[in-house]
Amino acid sequence: MSSLQHFQTRTIARAMPGLAFRYALMSHRGGSLERVENTLPGFRYSAKELKVDLLELDCYLTKDGQVVVFHDRDMTRLCGLPGSIGDYNYADLPPLLIPANLQNNPAVTDDPDSKRIPLLKELLAEFPTYPMQIDVKQGPSELIDKVGAMVRAYNREKQTVWGSFHEPQNGWCRTRFPDIPYFFTARRMAKSFVLWCFGLLPFMQINESAMIMPNFKWVMWPGFARALNRRNVPIIVFGMPGGGVNTVEGWEAVKKFGANGICSDRPSALKQWLKTNRLNELSDFGKRNS
Repeated sequence: MSSLQHFQTRTIARAMPGLAFRYALMSHRGGSLERVENTLPGFRYSAKELKVDLLELDCYLTKDGQVVVFHDRDMTRLCGLPGSIGDYNYADLPPLLIPANLQNNPAVTDDPDSKRIPLLKELLAEFPTYPMQIDVKQGPSELIDKVGAMVRAYNREKQTVWGSFHEPQNGWCRTRFPDIPYFFTARRMAKSFVLWCFGLLPFMQINESAMIMPNFKWVMWPGFARALNRRNVPIIVFGMPGGGVNTVEGWEAVKKFGANGICSDRPSALKQWLKTNRLNELSDFGKRNS
């Protein structure tokens, strides 16, 4: 074995293990075009009715230090009020608005939980073993400490991939809870792509267990997907700006790219599409050290 091959093998071997669950269909915020996003009814719908592979959710801290499942720092879009979610104690949080496209859906409007911001511990208690991708939003290290402690308390380290697209949040995840798989930051994703372009990806130290990336056309090169898959890194693609991939055209582009999972706000439609459209799996690319 040459010195270069030896270096590459050692680099690859250091990477975190791959995810221990399926992830072809990731329901974005519980399926935000089919249920109110980041609510217990949305996650129940995705997990119990559709049986998706993976639930995607977001976390923030309230003023009194409660971990809530909520996406926006600002309350305007989801609650119609000014200010930040961190300005409110949990007991004082306003109700969620029902989006216009869901106001004629009795499964949504008849369920009071559709208007309630849930606590993360409620979701974990109801689905203690269901695979989840948890996005810890920008905030204090206290948020990471509390979310990580809850993941451990439910013994769901192997059923969770978490992190943030930003530093220092992602750094706190990987250093304080090294036993919980985490995903690439935006900067690390860009770095890996640039290194791949120059044939230098084998020299990059990869400790992330997954890449969750936007559907930017400039980065969706099949060779890039194959290179990461050979490093045992699965790729799940979400849509921009800030949503899921929600059209057949979009799903076909992800399949052509060679990704392993799709994050969608339309999980029921994506589930039907996946019945006749297979995405790549890591096993298609052999062992990590091959």
